[in-house]
Amino acid sequence: MAHNYLPEQSSYSAVGETNLHLQFTPAYRRDIFSEPLTKELTVAYIIQRSQEMKIEIAAIECGPDHLHLFVKQWKNWKIPVLAGQLKAHSSRMMRKGHSALFSNKLWGKKFWSAGYFHRTVGAVTAETVKRYIREGQKKHWKQIENKEQKNLFNFN
Repeated sequence: MAHNYLPEQSSYSAVGETNLHLQFTPAYRRDIFSEPLTKELTVAYIIQRSQEMKIEIAAIECGPDHLHLFVKQWKNWKIPVLAGQLKAHSSRMMRKGHSALFSNKLWGKKFWSAGYFHRTVGAVTAETVKRYIREGQKKHWKQIENKEQKNLFNFN
C-alpha cells in the first residue's frame, strides 16, 4: 500500500529524499553565457546527459559566468561522478561542434573550471530552491563586470 506522505525517492530498502544544488563555472570564470546560443546549447547538452543517466533536473539557470542545477532523483550516483559526467559531456559537445561561439573567451580544451560547488538540500522545500535558482540569477545579470565577485578561491 503506497502512502502519499513518502518521498518520491524510495526503493525496496530505503525511503528518503535528498536533492542537490550544483554550480558549475566556466574556465577562467569567463562570461560565456552572455551569448544566448552558448547558454541554450550548454543547457540542452546537460539535460541530454541527465536523461541518459536517468536523473531529474528540476531547475537549471545560468548567470553570465556560472550555471546552477537543482537535481532530484540522483540516488544512484556519487556527487563527483554525477558532476563529472554532466560537465564532461557538455564540454565535449560544446567544444566539438560550437567552439566558434566562445573561442574569443576560452581556449584549448577547457570549457568548465576544474571545480564545482555542491550542497545537498533537505531542510527547505524543492520549490524554495527552484525559486532561488530562477530568481537569484537576476542580480548576476546586473553585475557582469563586478571584479570583486566571490568565487571558490576568493570567499573571505
